[in-house]
Amino acid sequence: MTDIQRFLPPHHRNLLVLGVTHTWAFAAGTLLLALSRHNPHLDADILLLHDEGLSAQDKDILSRLGARCHVFSDPCDCLTSELLALYSPLCLAKFLCFELLDHYDAIAWLDADCLIQDSIADLWSFGPLSLAPEDVFFYDDQKARGARINGTRPLPGIDPDRPNLNSGVFVLNAQLPNPHELAEEGRAYLLAHKDVIRFADQAAFNVFAHQLMRERPDCFKELPVDFNCHPRNPASLYAPIVHAFGVYKLWNDGLTAAAFPEWQRDYARWLALGGSPWHGVVENSNYKDMGTFALLTSFYETMKKSEESLHILSDKLAQEHRVRARLEEFLQRFSDS
Repeated sequence: MTDIQRFLPPHHRNLLVLGVTHTWAFAAGTLLLALSRHNPHLDADILLLHDEGLSAQDKDILSRLGARCHVFSDPCDCLTSELLALYSPLCLAKFLCFELLDHYDAIAWLDADCLIQDSIADLWSFGPLSLAPEDVFFYDDQKARGARINGTRPLPGIDPDRPNLNSGVFVLNAQLPNPHELAEEGRAYLLAHKDVIRFADQAAFNVFAHQLMRERPDCFKELPVDFNCHPRNPASLYAPIVHAFGVYKLWNDGLTAAAFPEWQRDYARWLALGGSPWHGVVENSNYKDMGTFALLTSFYETMKKSEESLHILSDKLAQEHRVRARLEEFLQRFSDS
């Protein structure tokens, strides 16, 4: 397990946590670039948990972007092989946030497939436990799904008819009762029900939330969807945090990429810093070139070519002027004679 003492001492009152495998280093880097631009005075430490495959170069860049990078290891005994094929073991790092509450006033977790578009200062006002309902725009019919979707069969502790809470963004604060016990209970819950759990850590977080709603309603505060807004939601253009949960991400789908040029710009900045790229397939790639970023790139290239043409024309005009001056000088001498 990860040694918590390695993250300490804290430098700020709050902590922002990310968890990525080495293949998603680019996603974390792109997120951090946007975070620093929109939150230049962020009152939070940044902890980035990663697997052992993270390259030294990516780690160096992420560290320069403000993250404390630490390897997260877990025996993953509470996840089936089927779940591990779908989710990284880093999803279990979310339980570590409860243990870190001993050292911070508030802790926020962001999945790496998020885009920061504005200040997240208001995020710290939520808790003791806060999650947002799953954005209904994720579904074609735009209808909410009950929390029952977290299991292939009914799961104990979950009210199946309550709207499903998405665990990709959550906030904890120091007023949360028994955080260490909750972390242990979460892992024990996954272990006990791993054969019927569909969405790994999300099932446990719905259990936490529903338990608090029943026993300590003052300790659960619903997070606005603005802080966990799906790209299909029209409000995502103005949301502080866009979360591309599901199959289509900001980097593997041309339609999504075209809609969010800011992510594409920061991804280009990450690559310029020497960060590793996304190596997967891009679906709907023909739409990617329709995005604002691509259009601005084309416009820049057009302007560049125009400037080059103007320089060539200017040189030709200067050469023509010199030839004309010499001809006029010759004619003048001929007429004087």
